[in-house]
Amino acid sequence: MSEWVIRRTDTFLKHLRKLRHHQDLLQELDKKIHHLKEDPEKIGGFLAGSLHGSKATRLTGKYRLIFTTDGKNRIVYLIALDHRGRVYE
Repeated sequence: MSEWVIRRTDTFLKHLRKLRHHQDLLQELDKKIHHLKEDPEKIGGFLAGSLHGSKATRLTGKYRLIFTTDGKNRIVYLIALDHRGRVYE
């Protein structure tokens, strides 16, 4: 089976630009993206409330990556990346 395609949203890219100096976080994000390409269904947990249908997974420290999947087209949308105290807002 082919890999999943990773798409980055504008919101995710905005967060990524703010965190570009956190090298350990960026290395962890690269690893997580590699795993998402293989099988995003095994990663993270589903969210409730306004983020219902999205999933979150931990990165270095207290940072979280929010993403959604489109199983039919095998696409993973990276939604947000931020500290856990702010990312769910």
